[in-house]
Amino acid sequence: MEIDEVAARVVRSYWALLLVMTVVPLVLVGLVMSGQEPPAVAKSRLQASSRATDAAPGDAGVSIVVSQVKAFATSENLLSGVLRRQRVERSTVKVAKAIEVTGLGTSTIVELAVKDADPEVARRLADAIGAAVVHEINASNQGSIKQQMDEIDDRVRDLEKKLGPLSRRAGAQPNPDIGAANERERVQAELTDLRSNRSDLQTQLSTAGTASVVQPAVPAPRTNPVVMMASIAGLVGLIGGILIAVVTETVRPTIPGQRRVARRLGVPLLGWADQGPGRLIDLGRRIRLAAKKEGVGRVALVGAPGPLPADLVSSVASAVYGDDTKVVTARPGRDEPGDGGTDAGTGGGAEGEGDAGPSLNSSGPGGRTSTSVVRAGGAAVMTKKSGVSPSEVTQPVPVRRLCHVHAFEDVDPGSDEVVGVVVVVGPVTRVAGLETVRDLVAASGWPLLGVVATSRKVSASRKNASSRSRG
Repeated sequence: MEIDEVAARVVRSYWALLLVMTVVPLVLVGLVMSGQEPPAVAKSRLQASSRATDAAPGDAGVSIVVSQVKAFATSENLLSGVLRRQRVERSTVKVAKAIEVTGLGTSTIVELAVKDADPEVARRLADAIGAAVVHEINASNQGSIKQQMDEIDDRVRDLEKKLGPLSRRAGAQPNPDIGAANERERVQAELTDLRSNRSDLQTQLSTAGTASVVQPAVPAPRTNPVVMMASIAGLVGLIGGILIAVVTETVRPTIPGQRRVARRLGVPLLGWADQGPGRLIDLGRRIRLAAKKEGVGRVALVGAPGPLPADLVSSVASAVYGDDTKVVTARPGRDEPGDGGTDAGTGGGAEGEGDAGPSLNSSGPGGRTSTSVVRAGGAAVMTKKSGVSPSEVTQPVPVRRLCHVHAFEDVDPGSDEVVGVVVVVGPVTRVAGLETVRDLVAASGWPLLGVVATSRKVSASRKNASSRSRG
């Protein structure tokens, strides 16, 4: 199945659903948010790390820095401490949801934004949270190194206190203490190692990077989120409508467009039945050509599925005849018994002699001869009972083989005459309707001539269908 056919199936069949699912959420969100004042936003900038290597990986490094800052900024302990010191009555959960951290390019500087209904509270919280995050980052990056340096310093002071007495005992005269001398050498060696380790830790501390506040919190310009939120709601509604349409199409598939129906059936699109007189005349010619090709003298119009409106059948029948002659059936009581016929081309109803409508049939189903011929101009009438010879007719009807058009419900199933089938479809046709047409063609053995298109949905009321069946 082509992509354009899928789109056409969704749009043509469910355009009203898509429109409602898009407009209703958009309007509702717009109405709800129109009376609300947007929250104030305060933004500050933090130097998450001073190391150049943190920015080297590009976007990946920035993502790591942003994630680290947001993790500290939204932690429960940090927020509870900040709110307590600032004496702000806010929920830590709501404050965490109101914090947003974004990167600035590929640098290690990030922007910390805090939303609150009160602009002053938003500014104070942004400053306090930023300072707390900087402290936590520095403690995380440098805390272990500083702790090790403090431990080394304590050990060095203890060893230096021992070194003086050991030196005096080792250098005492005239009896130097050999054990004290050995202990002095061991203490001096340990001091040398500790001083070397402290130098290495100092180097690591200088390269660890230091976080700092680059810009204190400043209020951001207020923006109205109504348009954005309404657009998002409309988009979500549209996606929901498309999903509903897709599910419905899966359960009950349709075919959009009359030409696609013709391609599915493997027959030509003969023309349009409701696009003006010019299109209707062209449709009549094409139906006559298709009937001549298949060698049939009768055409049955079939809906896909269901009966067709009587006026639609009549207009197609008049287009197929292509002249002003109208063949009608004598009403009971006006003709001799047994002379009656059926005008299936106009939906099965009998026509009066004075009716000058355009639809016509020269015979009913099964080939029964009609009892009267009426000139649509209203001048000449020829019937079996009139006894008027053809020479007395002022405007004789041109003689040619007629192609009789009937609704399928008016076709005599007991007749041995072969009938050509023409399918009438609207803008959207259900696949089940085409299967019904295929079953009809397979069961009857009649040739399928083509497809007639209408610009509106084809349907006939049950009253019209029952009256045509009774006729």
